[in-house]
Order: sequence, then structure tokens, then C-alpha cells
Amino acid sequence: MTTNPLQILVVDDNRSAADALARVLRKAGDAVETCYDGATAIERIRERRPDVVLTDLKMEPVDGMAVLTAAREHRPPVEVVVFTAYGDVEVAVEAMRLGARDFLTKPVTVEQVQARLDGVRSATATPAGAPARRQQSSGPGKFIARSASSRQLLDALKRAANVPSPVWIEGEMGAGRGHAALALHHMSGTKGPFLIRDLGRDERWPAEGTVVLPNVDDLPDDLQRQLNRSLRAVPAGVRLVATSQPFARRRVAEGALRPELFYALGVIVLGMPPLRDRKEDIIPMLDRELDKYADRYDRPRPTVTEGQKQRLIAHAWPGNVRELVNLAERAVVMGSSALDIDAVEAAPPGLPTLEPGFSLATHLEGVERAILEEAMRLAGGDRTQAGRLLGLERNTLRYKLNKYDLLH
Repeated sequence: MTTNPLQILVVDDNRSAADALARVLRKAGDAVETCYDGATAIERIRERRPDVVLTDLKMEPVDGMAVLTAAREHRPPVEVVVFTAYGDVEVAVEAMRLGARDFLTKPVTVEQVQARLDGVRSATATPAGAPARRQQSSGPGKFIARSASSRQLLDALKRAANVPSPVWIEGEMGAGRGHAALALHHMSGTKGPFLIRDLGRDERWPAEGTVVLPNVDDLPDDLQRQLNRSLRAVPAGVRLVATSQPFARRRVAEGALRPELFYALGVIVLGMPPLRDRKEDIIPMLDRELDKYADRYDRPRPTVTEGQKQRLIAHAWPGNVRELVNLAERAVVMGSSALDIDAVEAAPPGLPTLEPGFSLATHLEGVERAILEEAMRLAGGDRTQAGRLLGLERNTLRYKLNKYDLLH
């Protein structure tokens, strides 16, 4: 039976799949409820907060992204693991940006789910008021840096390790920002633990160690203010490492990130290169992950053929390191044929990555919405001025704003 049982909500419009997963998790000792549509799941989250939500992304009419948003807007936020088809990796990456703890590509195995739940279990087992997540370190030698871009980052981390200044690591979701923070922790020789702070809770600071502040640029304004106030109480023995999406300074200029928070934490700003720019690191990283999961699940380590290696190196990795880690886990569980991927080429700058599951209509709607939001921001909410900026007549602008629920 599971120690430290969790309250789990399984959300999937495929009733048989939801019920099957729920039965297995209940046998392990967890308390599990099921919902077969997104709207009911959102109500359930608000009525009685679960510890973790396991949700499929593709549901109608309310999808898993809406469930994720509701779970993360809860105070304190609810941990979420999303399930998605392999061709929808970019959608899963967007889910990570919105606060999902992890994503799993189908077919999902019970072993994969239990591994994610064990991570949540260790977080909820901490004493009341203590920082939420203590990371198990694997040593600084585990930071693989064969490519020029990763060697450059490693060199910068070594230089930053010699001083206690706050460090800001920006990079795409899943690129390995947390692993870079862990490497910095080891290099600095900082006493105390390596912790990831739950920014949705007003936790006490540890006396010493390294504390990671994840996805600071995605925090709502009230939590940014709360975090900035709490920085006054950080003990001298604590090193702070903030993480964000690329171009944090641009987020400051756009008003999405409070400048006082960025300049307090961004004393040293480092860029985490995406995996597509670390070609020489891909196979060594895959080998490490295959060894790890083969040992964890006590299964044979899959052999990687030369043809598979070439396709993996050519792949654009829209899900970055997290996609590679999930692929390695899937290969250990399902067999080496899981490594027979169709490589997705990296798109030219400014264009989306074209992979199986890409929807031109959905992408164009996203672009249109973003442009409308920017025009309304620049116009200070004045629709007439926004219409001039966009070259749209009043009725056309109103229709488009109403389409994307931007009428206020």
C-alpha cells in the first residue's frame, strides 16, 4: 500500500480509460475520483481541492487546458500532470508554461504515472510551513555539456558559483533550467538543501541552501508583489535562483513582469539553450536517461541503433529536454521501437514547428488573439484607437474581440 496517500482527480472523456487508471491507483492506496468532462472537473476542483489532477488535454467542449488553468488558479495551486498524444508535444509544452508539473505522451503506463505521483507525494510529505519540494541531487558531473552552447553555459555557471548573487536562468519550458540551477548549487558548495519554492504559498525561508523560484514571469501580479515583499526576509545563507521564459526584460517592458522583482533577482542573467541547439548533447543525455529508467524499473536497457540516433539528432525537440526524458522512459517501458520517431525539423525564426498534430487554424487564431491583445494594450483599452492601429472597422473589431472573449 502507498504511504502518504494522495487525493487524486482523474479527468478523461474516455470513461473506460479513466476508470481503469482510477482502479489501479486505488489499489495502490490513493483516494481517486473520476470526471468525464472538463466542466465537471473544474467544479470538483473548486469544491474540494485534490492533491493532484491527472487530465487528458483533448476533451470537448471544455478541454484539459481549461482544467489545468482552474487547478493552477486555485490557492494554493493544485499539481497537474497532463496526458497528450505524441503529435501534440507543442500543446503539452504550452501546458507546462501554464503550470503543469509534467506531461506524458500516450500510451501512458501505470509506471510512468506512479513515478509522477511519487514526486507529488514527496512534496506533500514536507512539514507544514516548510518549503515544498526538496530535490534529490545527482551530482554536478551529471550536467552534460558536449555542445558549444552548453559548454558556454557551464562556464558561466562556474563563474557565478563563486559569488552569492541571485541568478536568473531564462529559457524555453523543459529546456533544463532546473538542472542548471542544481548544477550551480553543487558548484557553489552552498551549505544546506536544494529547494524549489511553491510560489503560491507564503512559506518560511530555509536558513541556508539554494532556493529556486520557478516561472517567475508567469506569476499573476498579486503573487509577484507578495514574492517581492518576501525577499526582504531571505537569510544571508540562501542563494536565490529564479527561472523564466526567454526575454524576461521584454516581459518587463510589456508590463507582465514587475521591474522591481526582476532587478532584485536578475543580478546575473543566464540563458538556457534549447535542446535543438545542443545537438552533441542529445545522445549522451538519452543514454543517461535510458540507464536511469532501466535501473528504476528493473528492465533491460534498450539498444539505440545508428539510424535512430541520426533521427533523434535531426529532431527539433519542441518539448526540449523534458520530451527527451519522456521518450527515454517510454522506450524502457515499451521497447526500443519507441525510439523510431519521425524527426520534426526546426522551423525558421518566427515560424511554428510543423509536426504531426499541428493545426494551422489553431495557430492563426492564437496569433490573431495575441495581436488583438497587444493592440488593446497599446490603445489603453480604447477600441477606436485599437481599430486604427489594426486597420479594422468598428464592427469587425468588435466581432473579433467578442470571438476571443476580449470585450471588457
